[in-house]
Amino acid sequence: MKGLFLLMSFMTRLYVPKVEYDELKLGKSMKFFPFIGFIIGIFLYFTASFFLKFTYSLNLTIVFVILLEIILTGGIHLDGLADTFDGIFSYRSKQKMLEIMKDSRIGTNGVLALIMYFLLKFVLLQTIAQILGMEYFLYVVFTYPIVARFCSVVSCASAPYARASGMAKTFIENTDFFSLIVASFLTLILTQLPLLLASISLNLYFHIFISMIIIFLIMLSISYLFSKLMTKKIGGITGDTLGALLELSQLLYALLIILSVVGARF
Repeated sequence: MKGLFLLMSFMTRLYVPKVEYDELKLGKSMKFFPFIGFIIGIFLYFTASFFLKFTYSLNLTIVFVILLEIILTGGIHLDGLADTFDGIFSYRSKQKMLEIMKDSRIGTNGVLALIMYFLLKFVLLQTIAQILGMEYFLYVVFTYPIVARFCSVVSCASAPYARASGMAKTFIENTDFFSLIVASFLTLILTQLPLLLASISLNLYFHIFISMIIIFLIMLSISYLFSKLMTKKIGGITGDTLGALLELSQLLYALLIILSVVGARF
C-alpha cells in the first residue's frame, strides 16, 4: 500500500496520505501503474457523463475530459512527449539527444508533437462517439488511462535506463517480468470491469472480450518495439520516453477500438 501511495503522489496531483519516501518501494510499485490509470479513468468517466448530460455538447465534453486529465497528472507525461520528439527528431548523437531531452525548454518538434497529439486525441474521441456510440465513448474514456499505463510498465520491463541517474531509474531497474505479469492481470481485469457491471448479452461480452485481448497483445507488442527503438536511438529508455509512450498509446488504443468495432460490423 505504501508503494501505491508513493506512486500516486509521484504520477498524479491527487491527494494521498503522506508516507515516508522509500525508493525501492516506489520502484517496485510500477506494477500497479494500471491501477493509477483506473483511478484517473473514474474521474474522466464521471466528468464525461456529467457534461454530456448537462451540456449536450460532445465537443465541450471532450475538451473538459482532456483538460481534467492534464490537471490530474500535472502534464508530466505530455512534457515527456514533447521532450522525446525534440530529442529523437534532432537526428544528433545519442548523448546530444539525451541532452536535448533533458533541456527544460521546448523546441519546434515538441510543439508540433503536442499540437498533433491534441488534434488526434480530440478527433479520435469524437469519431468514437459519433460512429460507435456514446457507450463506446464512455468505455474508451474510462479505459484508455489504464491501457496507456500498462504500456509504460511493458517499456520499463523491456529496456535499460539510458542515463547514469534520473527520476525514472528506480522504476526501470525494479520492473521485472513478475511486475509485467501483475500489470497485465490488472489491466485485463480493470478494462473488463465496466462490461461485467453492464447488462449486456453473453455473446456481445465474448466478442468485446476477444477484441480487447487482441488489442491488448497489439499494445504490448508496440510498447516492446518502441522500447527497443529507443534503445537503438539513445541506448535505453528514460522518463521522457515513458511519458511519450503513455500518451501515444492512448491514441493507438482509441484507433484500435475504432478499427475493431467497424471491422466487426463489416
